[in-house]
Amino acid sequence: MADDVATEEPPAADTPVQRSFSTFSSLRYRDFRYLWFGQIGRAAAMWMEQIARPVLILQLTDSELLLGLVVAARMSPQLLFGLIAGVAADRFDRKRIIVLASIAMMTFHFITAALVLTGVVETWHVFVLAFATGTSMVFNQTARQSLIPQLVPEDQVLNAISLNMAALNVMRIAGPALAGFILLSNDVGPVYAVSGVLGAGVLLCLAMVRIKHVPRDGEEQPSWFDDLREGFAFVRQRPEVLAVLGPPLIMFVFGMPYITVFLPLFAKDVLDLGNAGVGALMAATGAGAIAGSLVLASQSGLKHRGFILMGLMAAFSALLIAFSRTTFLPVSIVLLMAAATMSTSFMALSNSLLLQLSPGEMHGRVVSLLSIDRGLVPIGAIGAGALAASLGAEDALLIVAGACLALTVLATVFVAPLRRI
Repeated sequence: MADDVATEEPPAADTPVQRSFSTFSSLRYRDFRYLWFGQIGRAAAMWMEQIARPVLILQLTDSELLLGLVVAARMSPQLLFGLIAGVAADRFDRKRIIVLASIAMMTFHFITAALVLTGVVETWHVFVLAFATGTSMVFNQTARQSLIPQLVPEDQVLNAISLNMAALNVMRIAGPALAGFILLSNDVGPVYAVSGVLGAGVLLCLAMVRIKHVPRDGEEQPSWFDDLREGFAFVRQRPEVLAVLGPPLIMFVFGMPYITVFLPLFAKDVLDLGNAGVGALMAATGAGAIAGSLVLASQSGLKHRGFILMGLMAAFSALLIAFSRTTFLPVSIVLLMAAATMSTSFMALSNSLLLQLSPGEMHGRVVSLLSIDRGLVPIGAIGAGALAASLGAEDALLIVAGACLALTVLATVFVAPLRRI
């Protein structure tokens, strides 16, 4: 499955049959290990920005609707450029794409810091930079996900993806905690500055990844359109791949606004925690997400993965419904942690299924199809923001999470290929 799998450390006499398996087994592979270290820095910068951006837009506008719109600006590149990023990941050097995207993201963070610290930042700056950052991220995450099967053997893909998400979610605690600490005595400018510095560390880790790009066979390179058409044709011929692409659509539209829209609103208006409280709530979701990532990383040979996938999303939806009905902080924290456990396990499993159900030369395009799902996050964010503006955060979250649960049940009942996985 992998084109060029890095040498295992220690290499010894392990074979695919004899290879030992543990929660952290894929970190034995040198190149994946450095990619994973880079993921830690990238995730820290990303989660710090996730705290700073809503705080900044609320400081500038005090508008729930504009909060939803800036989330839309941040996520719309997924829909606009996601498929292009997938084709690029299958045509070009995936490591180089990650490096260029990381440089761009670091630059955007430093620009935002300069605008805030000099006192000239305006609302339109936030929107433009959110869109630019989102564009760099879609190329980064598509190339990064499709690179993983080149760095570890096939039976380690789920473990590697789960550990990749564990790194993301460890920083969901550390990143917001650091951002919240900075916000206690500073504005959001220093948060963006630190995010930029972390980006430089990511580049150092990427420089250590030794993976040789192997151009596709053939005398003549097909056109971008032909590559894209080939990707869609592959998915049409594999109903189980198409089925796996459906549930994330429900998650991204109806589930993900709980982080981007509702956490800032609950911290500010429901739980009365203030700006620093946004970081505290985000850290709570990170703790749950780490648990979900590590539990899934410890699993091998899962059966009935389709049912497990949908069960995770149903549990996630039910936990959000419960969260919308309580204002007692300890209970809210526990519910957030549990919801994040479910959502992270769901995303790790769906990503690994897509990679394992498709050949290596299709990984970029298949993974990029998730960008169509992810690119619809703005619709969910705008709708969630509008609902919150008219009904309040609590009732709006109840409606959104209820829709997520209902659609999950319908998909489980009526999409037969999911039940066969």
